[in-house]
Amino acid sequence: MKPLAPTLRDNHRYVAFRLNFEDPVTARDLKAEIAGTAKSLFGDVGVSKLNVRVVAFDGTKGLVRCDFRHVPEVQAVLASIGKIKDNRVCVTTIGTSGTIKAAIEKYLQIEEKIRRIISSYVTVPVSGKAVRICGKEIDIIPEDTETIDRADVQFIGITIDDNERLI
Repeated sequence: MKPLAPTLRDNHRYVAFRLNFEDPVTARDLKAEIAGTAKSLFGDVGVSKLNVRVVAFDGTKGLVRCDFRHVPEVQAVLASIGKIKDNRVCVTTIGTSGTIKAAIEKYLQIEEKIRRIISSYVTVPVSGKAVRICGKEIDIIPEDTETIDRADVQFIGITIDDNERLI
């Protein structure tokens, strides 16, 4: 079979997203939740127009492919996801691109660069694992579990500026 000419192919956009969660989420559960949320928002006909497909998901970040005319609707679907199998989640759109390569270079690897820059600043008196990094804000699960038990929280939130004052 002869391949289609570029002018006859469907145009796609790739939406990069970040997933914040309480418990780890599998790609299968994420795909099912995206399909269910899209169907509840737009119905069967609307979902067929969106042409949504999860291209890549590594546990925290991923790419969703969609029709180029319906990027805002796909972003609305991602933003509407609040739970995946009784696990509270927050899906944040990082950016949109026309190719997978550009989406990875622009949006998904930038996160790693920012993480390295921030981790070079962080020498916090509170030692622990950084769970979420958003700009200058960092959520940490401390190694000292008494701190979490006393405060009755899951994370400790600090900023880079707070960290510089504490040192």
